[in-house]
Amino acid sequence: MALFKINSPKYLSITSALCVLVLCLFCQSQQVLANEITIKAAVAEEFKDGLHSQYLNYIAKQLAMKIDITTMPLARRIQEVKKGNADIIVGLDFSEARAAQLIYIYPAYEKLSFRFFTLNDNADEIQSYADLTGKVIGVIRSAKHHAIFEQDNLLNKYELRSLDSCIKMLLHGRIDIFIHYEESTSAMLMALGVSDKITKTTYQPTHSNEHYIAISKKSPLAAKQRQLTAVIEKAIQQQDFIQMRLLYYKNKR
Repeated sequence: MALFKINSPKYLSITSALCVLVLCLFCQSQQVLANEITIKAAVAEEFKDGLHSQYLNYIAKQLAMKIDITTMPLARRIQEVKKGNADIIVGLDFSEARAAQLIYIYPAYEKLSFRFFTLNDNADEIQSYADLTGKVIGVIRSAKHHAIFEQDNLLNKYELRSLDSCIKMLLHGRIDIFIHYEESTSAMLMALGVSDKITKTTYQPTHSNEHYIAISKKSPLAAKQRQLTAVIEKAIQQQDFIQMRLLYYKNKR
């Protein structure tokens, strides 16, 4: 004898409850499965223990996911993300061409300003862009600056590996000026105790760089665009990325 009639209120109530339970268990299993996926990422060799690795680990932690970070040049990183062999890339400038092939996460997670630095006594020597002519200018290898400076082959640009190298070369008189992000340089000068010896030149470019996170269209992260946007917005509001940057350079002394 049947316990309940198929169309009885009790039968319908129990059936509805079971459906809800099954749906909840399915959603929970999907969440567990998503969290078991390891994010694949890469950074430049010089950033393997640096800020880009810190940013990626921060994002993975916010998503409650594991992450595996390797090293490779920027051009290859972009290609690997396009092909789906890597899930995510940080430190990316915006371009329409890339946006057609990758999923950019908005807003930009950081906006950094390039500035020229020199010894205190020489700050007023650079009153205009033309005054850069004849000076030995330290630049970080592979860094991308504003177009006028980037394409000016008449300037004497001396490639260096790091901000630390720029500061040391300037203090030893090997270069006259260097260009780097103000946000990083100010923190580094304070950390090294030389902020009273090095300052910004009178002339300064107005250009700034916005850096984005982008993910592969073939990645499981593509289903987490809204969540990633929320992570970035919260990090900006709390100044998490800039605090990581300041702490990183403070600890490099």
